[in-house]
Amino acid sequence: MPSHCKAFGDSITAGVGDDPGRAEAGYPPRLEALVPGLVVDNRGVGAERTPEGLARIDDVLAEPGDCLLLMEGTNDISRGISAETTLFNLDQMAARASAADWTTYHATVIPRLPNARFDPNNVQNQDLVQSIRRLAASRGRGLVDPFEIFSTRRRLFHAYYYAGTEDAVGHPNSAGYDLLASAFHDVLQAMDQVPPVPTLLIPAHGAEGVSPTSVVEVEVTDFGSAIDPGSALLMVDGSPAPAPGVGDDGRWLHWRVSAAEPLAGVVTLSLRAGDAEGNVYDRLLGRFLVEGAVRPPGDVDRDGRVDGRDLVFLGLAFGAGSASRRFDADADLDGSGQVDGEDLAILAANFGASL
Repeated sequence: MPSHCKAFGDSITAGVGDDPGRAEAGYPPRLEALVPGLVVDNRGVGAERTPEGLARIDDVLAEPGDCLLLMEGTNDISRGISAETTLFNLDQMAARASAADWTTYHATVIPRLPNARFDPNNVQNQDLVQSIRRLAASRGRGLVDPFEIFSTRRRLFHAYYYAGTEDAVGHPNSAGYDLLASAFHDVLQAMDQVPPVPTLLIPAHGAEGVSPTSVVEVEVTDFGSAIDPGSALLMVDGSPAPAPGVGDDGRWLHWRVSAAEPLAGVVTLSLRAGDAEGNVYDRLLGRFLVEGAVRPPGDVDRDGRVDGRDLVFLGLAFGAGSASRRFDADADLDGSGQVDGEDLAILAANFGASL
């Protein structure tokens, strides 16, 4: 195990949103306290994007150390930097650490707030997360997966996120930084608490204009233990996919599905997969819209139907403006920046409609 780590990243690494009464903010001092003998230096810089991180990584690698904890990329989404550029920069940073005989752990970024100025529904973020996982797997580097750990927490944004209204991305609060530190701790201590996770999804979640003859590809990787192939089930629009291919080490599954009939409307993918440690992934994987399909107005959950689920989601956000944590951009049906009676009227007028 490493003995001297550099926590490298943006304001989430720096500790923005943490309890102001703490002497040292963020996950690094917490991680240091959790692992006896480990030194963790905080090298987070607020608002940093990966091009800027790449420009300063050499200075950090010139310091004493043997381990790089690399968590960056959410600001790239906010600034319109392509996922390809982000992945290239992260790979270059890790490669430079390897050249200096350091061990690198990639970390996924955490979920963005539902009222974030950019990508509030985590469509781009989910794609970036899968790409970071795939990068770590392809390079044989360690992976810490805060996105998966945070995503499965109840009342996530209320319980684990800073409550300031000026937060345009989403920073943890004190409890969130505790959770973040535990995610790094578990990986450094070789404790497997994360299920098999998606590393590839084609078409991507949220894609539109998808060809009716598209092939669906799903890749799942476990970074801690072997996957139980018997537990794995991919559902494509309610139909089970054929058994997946299994990697030689038992930690990788791959589906390539050609539908018997042309795809149509909104296609929903769901996944269940468990590993040898009893960790299970069991939920919606993604949705995409096939070419020629148009969602009916009022389809808040974007499943192609206007029904009671949409009413529930609109109700949860009702009365919220774009500055509120309860705001849901998909529930703001008229694009006014406020979820109100006008949006409810649109949903009611289209209730029961479907593709």
